Amino acid sequence: MSTSYHELHVPLTGASGFVASHILSILLEVGKVHFVIVADFTSRTLFNTWFKDTKVPFDYDIHTASPLKFNIEDMQREMIEPAVQGTTQILQSALQHGGSTLKRFVLLGSAVSVTAQQAIERKDSVLGYNVSNTQVEKKAWDFMTEYKPQFDLTVINPDIITGPMIHPMEGRGSINETNYFAVASFIDETNPRVEEVLFPFYHFVDVRNVARSHVDALTNPAAAGQHILLVSGLITPQLVVNFIRKHFPNLRNNVLERMPAKELPEGVHPTGWDMRVSLAILSKGSGSEWRYIGLEDSVKDTVQSMIQRGVLTN
Repeated sequence: MSTSYHELHVPLTGASGFVASHILSILLEVGKVHFVIVADFTSRTLFNTWFKDTKVPFDYDIHTASPLKFNIEDMQREMIEPAVQGTTQILQSALQHGGSTLKRFVLLGSAVSVTAQQAIERKDSVLGYNVSNTQVEKKAWDFMTEYKPQFDLTVINPDIITGPMIHPMEGRGSINETNYFAVASFIDETNPRVEEVLFPFYHFVDVRNVARSHVDALTNPAAAGQHILLVSGLITPQLVVNFIRKHFPNLRNNVLERMPAKELPEGVHPTGWDMRVSLAILSKGSGSEWRYIGLEDSVKDTVQSMIQRGVLTN
């Protein structure tokens, strides 16, 4: 489906983040962008002002803002609750002030279902982020059922997101969390024994596919009222290490080879995904067969972006 976005007015939350910076990059290619700083994305007052003060009514809304940080004391209070509250507030503002022109709300969710208790007990921020996105999505669907707004809802559900970083960065600490645990941790010697590393999940999708799916979903009729699952393929610690060593010989002293033929950790048996419905929706949105970026290219481009941004030395 070929669509012109030049005349569309689309607010995007979280634009300085890992995923949303790529969404913004696509929007910049096709139209004019105005920036508004939202100091507190859990405040309905700010979102109300956002909707009421716009000179041109919004056509669609993309909401990606959700906290994902490693060093937190209270996962429930600092990560899960703000994500749910922020989404609830922006949906209420859209309902009250979005007007008749607002057609669709596109929300970044998660492909993975875990409980808050599991994340808190393991003190795992990545699990916590997936919990927050799962709870956010439930709140959003409940909202749609209760209020029946004039706009519809599409939720994008990615698994582990890797890929090049174009968001603002200041040092190694600004590497986004999924790229850090899935890629960078094998280079900075956080995880020297790759065979002992366990990922929380074993499927991935490249951030560029995630960004494109959000933009395509804006005007794709097939995306209305849908969960769109994004899974490119398998990701394991050994596969990541193999691709880093293949494409960056200068990093081989940091990234030990270990057992390159043993792609899966002992006892790990990832389940498959039924992607047929999601692939059909994605293909209609892109206007051709949907193609995923593979793990090798995603890892290579991730590491290259770290080197180019000065957060990693080759």
